[in-house]
Amino acid sequence: MADGPTDEAKRKLLISFHANPRVVPLVDGGVKPEGVDLEWDSGEIGAAFMRALTKNDFDIFEFSISHYVATRDHPNPAYAGWIAVPVFSSKPSSIYRDLFVRDAAGIQNLADLRGKRLGIPDFSMTGGIAVRVILKTLYGIHPREITWINTRPARMRHDNAMGFDHSTETGITITNIDEGTTPQQLIERGELDAVVGAPQVEVAAAPGISRFPLEKWVEALAAVKRAIGITPVNHTLIIQKRLLIERPELAVRMLQAFERSKIEAYRRSPSARAIFPEYDLDAQRRAFGDDPYPYGFKANRQVLELVAEQLEIDGIIRKRPDIDSLIAESVRDS
Repeated sequence: MADGPTDEAKRKLLISFHANPRVVPLVDGGVKPEGVDLEWDSGEIGAAFMRALTKNDFDIFEFSISHYVATRDHPNPAYAGWIAVPVFSSKPSSIYRDLFVRDAAGIQNLADLRGKRLGIPDFSMTGGIAVRVILKTLYGIHPREITWINTRPARMRHDNAMGFDHSTETGITITNIDEGTTPQQLIERGELDAVVGAPQVEVAAAPGISRFPLEKWVEALAAVKRAIGITPVNHTLIIQKRLLIERPELAVRMLQAFERSKIEAYRRSPSARAIFPEYDLDAQRRAFGDDPYPYGFKANRQVLELVAEQLEIDGIIRKRPDIDSLIAESVRDS
C-alpha cells in the first residue's frame, strides 16, 4: 500500500503578497489554487520584504526582482532555497507616481534628468532599475550621468539587509542620506533636483516643488513598450524550493491560480488592467494593450534580461546569472 501525503504536503502554506487588484480574487477566495490551501499575509510590502530577508519564514512570497537576481551573485544559504514563478502582477507605478522635481531644475521630461541629482529610496530597488532601463532605452543616459542619493537610511535598505552594496568601480556617484535628514528637506534646500517618495521617506509638493506629470510617464512607458515589447515589471513570486520536493506540481498550480485571478480581476473592473488606475483607462489600453500584465517566462524573458544587464552595469552584481536558472523548471515553458 502506497504511503499517503506527508504532513508537509498537506499543511496550509503561508503566502505574503500585496493585495493589488490582480491578486484580490485570490485573496478574497473568488479564485482558489487547485489543491493548495493558503494563509495570506498582505501587510506593507517593504516590511514583508525585510521579513523575507531576515526571517525567511514565508512559504511563498512576493519579492523584488532586482534583489532576487542579486541573491545569485551574493550567495546566502537562506536565499539559495528560493526559486521564482513567472508571476508579474505589479509595475513600479509608485516610483513613477511619486517622482517630484524642483521647478528651478528645469526638468520638463525624463531626458532632462541627465546631469541632475536624483534621490531614490534604494539605488538597487527594482523601481530604480526600471528608471535606469527607461533612461537608457529612450535617451541613452548612463547611470554615471546622474548623481544618485539613497534616501532610505542604511538600516531600512534591503540591499543592506542582504549584506551587499554596489561596486565602487563603476564610476557611478551614489551617496547616502544622513540619519535625521529627510528627502523633503533635501529637495526644499535645493540639494536634490528630483526625488522619489516612498513609505517612511515620503515627499510632497511644496512651493517650488511639483509632482512630475503622470502623462509624461505614460508617454515614456508607451515608447518603451514600442522599443522592447513590454513595460518594466516590479516584483515576482518566490517559492521555497523545499516545497517542490513534496509538491512538484506547486509552481504550475500557483502560476495557473494567479493567471485566473488576473483574468477575474479584469472581469470585475476595467481599472485592473491599468498601470495607473487614476489615469485615462482608454488611453492606457491603446498604449499598453488588453493585458499589460502578461505572466509566463516567454513574455517576460527580455525584461528580466534587461534587469540583469542593468544590475551588472550598476555594479550591483558582478556577473549576470543564467536567466533560465531563476525560474522553476516546471514553468520555464510558460
